[in-house]
Amino acid sequence: MTKILVPLLVAMSFFVSSANAQKQNLLLNSQFDFHVFTNHRQGHRNSYKANNVAFWNSGGSQNINVYRESHVNKKYLPAFSVKNAVQIPPTKKIWQFFTLPEAALAHGDKISLSVYGWQSESGALKAEIKIMKLDSEDGSWKPSDFGMRDKRSFPKHSRGELVVAKSYSATSDKSGLMHLTIDAAEVIGHFSNDKNKSHSADVNTIGVRIEFTNTAKTPVWVYSPCLSQGIKAVASLPPMRGMIPYYRHIPRITQKLWKGEAVHIIIMGSSIDRGSANPPLYPYDEDPKSLKYKQPLSDAYYGKFSTKLVGRPELEDYFAQSRHYFSYGGRLKRELMNKFNMPANKILINFMACDGSCVGEAHSGLKEYCSLALPPSPNANGHKAGKTWKELYPSLFARSEGARPDLVIFGSGANEKTDTPDEIAVFEGTIRWIQRHYPNAEFLFCMFQNRGSYTPNTGDMEALSLRYQIPYIDYAMIGDLVTRWCKQYTLVPRDGHPQAVCHYLWFKQLEKAFENWSPTVTGQAQLQLPERIHKNTYGWEGEMITFSKNNPRIFRGNAFILEDTAFNSWGKSESDKKVKRHYPPLLVDGKLIGKSRRNSPRRDIRNSLFRHGRLSLGNRHVIEIGGGNAQFTAIDSKVCPNRNWVGIGSKRWNLNSLNIKDFQSKTGAPYGNKVLTVPAGKSITLNAVGTDFSIAYLDTEKGGELKVFVDDKEKLKTSTNIPFKFINGDKWFMENRKGINNLPYGLHKIRIEAVKNAVDVLGVFAYDSRSNNKSERRLNGIAAAGETILFNPAFKACPIIICHGALKAKISNITKNKVTFSGTGTGFFEVIGE
Repeated sequence: MTKILVPLLVAMSFFVSSANAQKQNLLLNSQFDFHVFTNHRQGHRNSYKANNVAFWNSGGSQNINVYRESHVNKKYLPAFSVKNAVQIPPTKKIWQFFTLPEAALAHGDKISLSVYGWQSESGALKAEIKIMKLDSEDGSWKPSDFGMRDKRSFPKHSRGELVVAKSYSATSDKSGLMHLTIDAAEVIGHFSNDKNKSHSADVNTIGVRIEFTNTAKTPVWVYSPCLSQGIKAVASLPPMRGMIPYYRHIPRITQKLWKGEAVHIIIMGSSIDRGSANPPLYPYDEDPKSLKYKQPLSDAYYGKFSTKLVGRPELEDYFAQSRHYFSYGGRLKRELMNKFNMPANKILINFMACDGSCVGEAHSGLKEYCSLALPPSPNANGHKAGKTWKELYPSLFARSEGARPDLVIFGSGANEKTDTPDEIAVFEGTIRWIQRHYPNAEFLFCMFQNRGSYTPNTGDMEALSLRYQIPYIDYAMIGDLVTRWCKQYTLVPRDGHPQAVCHYLWFKQLEKAFENWSPTVTGQAQLQLPERIHKNTYGWEGEMITFSKNNPRIFRGNAFILEDTAFNSWGKSESDKKVKRHYPPLLVDGKLIGKSRRNSPRRDIRNSLFRHGRLSLGNRHVIEIGGGNAQFTAIDSKVCPNRNWVGIGSKRWNLNSLNIKDFQSKTGAPYGNKVLTVPAGKSITLNAVGTDFSIAYLDTEKGGELKVFVDDKEKLKTSTNIPFKFINGDKWFMENRKGINNLPYGLHKIRIEAVKNAVDVLGVFAYDSRSNNKSERRLNGIAAAGETILFNPAFKACPIIICHGALKAKISNITKNKVTFSGTGTGFFEVIGE
């Protein structure tokens, strides 16, 4: 029953009426549930105390103590049951933040707080309701006015962290057991409608923070907090919001964190993910009493960042720039250190995101980032340069599995625009590439979205979440709903880059994936290589091969025949007009597919000239760059998984006594440099295994018609006398190929015939494009030479027969229904098919 109610409660939380809200507790985890991990690490027997409470923050890994009530001295507890109690040491605090839409609150609503506790002296425990808003003062500001290099102007409502709009507090002059209440705290808030202008009169309230602080020199205790909507505090109400156990969908990294083991987390996305923001994510003076309040303290967004400036010197080697520190990923590192009592050198946040980059471009860098082949670098991965990965994270390299990634977080796909509307294939291809190379790596989706309409990728992630069982945390919805309660430009004041508060809201949603409490809900491992969602994924799933400008595969300087269907490219060209920026056009198969963002001559594994993958499997695809003096400087071309090339020179062909000859390729010989001329009326055959086949041939001026039969059924008929027309009008007769797709997996007989005139054949590509082997059927047994084994039911295609010992199986003796063995005696056999 619980598994049904939790998501239902969450869904209802956005639509609950004011009358009903008064009867519910707006806080998450008011019972202070927790998970103990000291027994995982030290073998301690106790499971009744911890230093972290799910969905509450405490600012440090040892800042609080939480106990089951059965292990708390009775003098600290009231007469009723509280389940768990938090002990707050002197000067420490515990708090919870949530946005208005999460608790169905609106400007003008009244909320009231009830909390029970114990204190040794009067006024020790302070309870507060803080109404949190975005900064707002009249006018705009320029970072350059404070010595920063950025000369742009920004509205003042986009500076730094959240601000307390109004605070309501309560203390007690009573020592011992007590009950604190705050009644009728108003959620103040209002703002003008002049879009992106900042005014001191605006109160852009977007959230509430509940705090319990110990102001004394001895510990205090708190339990059973209850925040309700209404003018009078009420205790012990049922929760309005359910605690979703996202952790059960990332069980492997969760268990590593419990054990205190080193983890490698990749932040995948664009410039938004690395913290490129407007205004830049500077460290600000956040003290309201300071004369420099809300002024940037250091130009560490671009330059060197000293964590001493923010009071975290232990992080000095781990953040190169302030944008990484204040990004949602940097905030996650800091909070994971708190939640799991881990040092900085055990949590590697690897920022695979650069300015202008997207997930499509990232395919060129997957290998380097996952293997940590790139050294620590500010612009490559957000780390300070100077030390090696092994020096920074020694325990990561000491573990048996090495430094491989444990978790990949997809945050922003704002710059994607790759193969739209089929961008899902780019993301799915990334996931499957990582799963192929690093089985059991886990994924997490928490996608950025600006006002619900910035990028279509959120829908793609939802589909992938269903198919792969990857947790999807919907920041996009929260980020959109929040904008009802503030000026819509405050969170993202300029273009698409969110400011610091937006990164905080984003992090607060992502943080929920790492909240643990007991009893633990059974884990659910993510699916490894399930059935693909999109057909184009297969093209993005394989390995990248890099071709430099001196490689003969780049011909004419601006043309290239793809390996398969997906590519990244770098190059340059000139415009015949005087323009501020030239956008070289890209053509595929003679058709314009779009313009690049800029000239990009240098191969950069996080930024490219153009990338594309919406192409048919098995067909020849020619890419060209247009413009004056156009030139490709590098091309990364994907090779589909499980591809096998059978050139015409292979002894597997039955050539019917025809002779092979050499030929001189003008395109770098993408399909070899051997050719066979098949006269009109003649044929050649090949037995090949796969699901898809691509017939490679030469187009010639007098080429005939090429017919292809698969298992004696005609599957392809094409002319071989059609030249390719380049962007400048030139026509070339050159290599070509055509695909035959969607066959059942197995052994297929391919027969190529020439009609009317001779055709020149180069070979065949065989593909196994199955998503996985779940539909594969296997039979095993013992047989003797001369024995026939029947298949019931029959295979969809001729199966593959593997023989052992004195047993053999000739291809000519295999059908869908049976096999007749040959050889000299008895042996084992395996039958593999579909």
